[in-house]
Formats: sequence, structure tokens, C-alpha cells
Amino acid sequence: MNSIQSSSEHFGQHLKSVGGSEADVSGSNYDVTPEDTVESAASGLRIKQQLQGNAPSKQSTLHAAAQVLISRRDEQDPGNYPGTSQPGEYQLDIHREAGRITREPVPETDLEAAQIWAQGRIEAEDANFGAIYFPAGGGTDPGTGALECSYDRAVGWYR
Repeated sequence: MNSIQSSSEHFGQHLKSVGGSEADVSGSNYDVTPEDTVESAASGLRIKQQLQGNAPSKQSTLHAAAQVLISRRDEQDPGNYPGTSQPGEYQLDIHREAGRITREPVPETDLEAAQIWAQGRIEAEDANFGAIYFPAGGGTDPGTGALECSYDRAVGWYR
């Protein structure tokens, strides 16, 4: 991902990678409300499809389309969604022993540079595992957002 790509563009690419298209978003006729989350938007998309007499899309396509819808909503009104992901903004989850996970922002905007920085942080914390996420709709809790890649000391980086 480059540093000028918005979160909705990022999730649009993810939508295509799971077999969806822009039509799953723009043709859905689903109006995202301020209270919607990715999960509620995915459910709303499924209900809309069923009401229109269409077979529901795969869950992965619905979830990815919902991520695009939520990201577009948040980008249009960043004042109401202060945690909204901005272009190139990654989050690192560091998994320590005893199941303790912490999340911290990655200061790098390029994924390759983010991996180098994150590997240094993971090793500095003497952890064996870490994961880089691109936050969805302001997700700042560990394990939330779109998983970009994972790091295991025994294997290195993998997707």
C-alpha cells in the first residue's frame, strides 16, 4: 500500500481480492448510518440482498463491502470518527507470553518499512509473534482491522 492510498481504497482492493467488486458496494443500495459497524453493515447488506430477491453473497464479500462502506462514511466525516484510519496508517499488535497483547501505531507509511520497524519493536519486547493491521473504521483494539501480515521469529514475515 502506498502512502497516499485511503482506507476505503485499501478495503476496495481487499474486496476485489475476495472476489467482489465495486458493484457490491455501489449497487447495494445500503445506507450506512452513523451507528453502523462493519458487522452491522455486513448484516444489512445481506438483508438488502435477500429483500431484493438475490442470493446472498459470500460472507467474505459482504464483510469486505461493509469495510468499504464504513471507511467511506468515516472519511467523509472525520470529525465524528476521530479514530478513522488515515492513508498509510498501520497498527502493530505485539503478542507477549501469557496471552498479553498490546497495540501501538506504526510510524511508517510503507508496508515494507512498517515491517522493518515492527520487527525491531517485536524483538525489543522479546516477543515471538506480532501482526500488522490496517485499522477499519477506527479500530484501535488489538486484533481489529484488516490483517496485513504476521511475524513469527521462527518463520519471519508472512501473509
